[in-house]
Amino acid sequence: MKICFVAGIVGMVASGLYAAESFTDQLNNAAKKLEGQSGYSWITTTKEGDGTPGKLSPINGKSDTNHVMYLTMTPGGIPVEVYLKGEKGSARALEGWQTLDDVAKAGGSAAAIVRYLKLYQAPAVQVVGLTTKATDLALADGVITGELKEEATKELLLMGSRRREGEDPPKIADAKGSVKFWLKDGALSKYEINVQGKVTGGDRVADVNRTLTTEIKDAGSTTFEIPAEAKEKMI
Repeated sequence: MKICFVAGIVGMVASGLYAAESFTDQLNNAAKKLEGQSGYSWITTTKEGDGTPGKLSPINGKSDTNHVMYLTMTPGGIPVEVYLKGEKGSARALEGWQTLDDVAKAGGSAAAIVRYLKLYQAPAVQVVGLTTKATDLALADGVITGELKEEATKELLLMGSRRREGEDPPKIADAKGSVKFWLKDGALSKYEINVQGKVTGGDRVADVNRTLTTEIKDAGSTTFEIPAEAKEKMI
């Protein structure tokens, strides 16, 4: 009887590990399938704990086969266009196209947005990263859910954080995060990230509870062209 009991426990543990690996494989395969499309679009909305939208919400994005992203957003009611490839990019708001470094020279919100953009990832790339930063992946009501590791949650809380010149990055306490993924016919259709924590920067303290929801659309039919001026500034 004792042997059977031990064998049963081992079997349950092995089954749990297999399920976690299976969910990771499903998500990675779905991300690769999306990245392999000729192009795709998405919209990311951000909501704070009190229901108000994030400062950059919504972000409308497109990605092409060369892994160039085209983003549009309206921070402070000002239309902004951005082209990105890795950390290189160009942006246009009220003036003509500028390099990201030139935009950051304005400081304040502009510098914070540039810090955010330099870390920004297209959904296919972000999801692969999230699978390495998530634990306890499980399936519930057709949705794959998991908990984010503490360091990953802190990274997401710090993305685009605003700070004064020469000021140290904000300190974070009580960080916790979670992720949800929706697949349709093996393809990624939607995912959601929730991060929470107490963020202290200088004399500013904020209790953050932020949810980012990304919905994928037009996979295989999204196209765009980079204007010559924007391409010249992508350095």
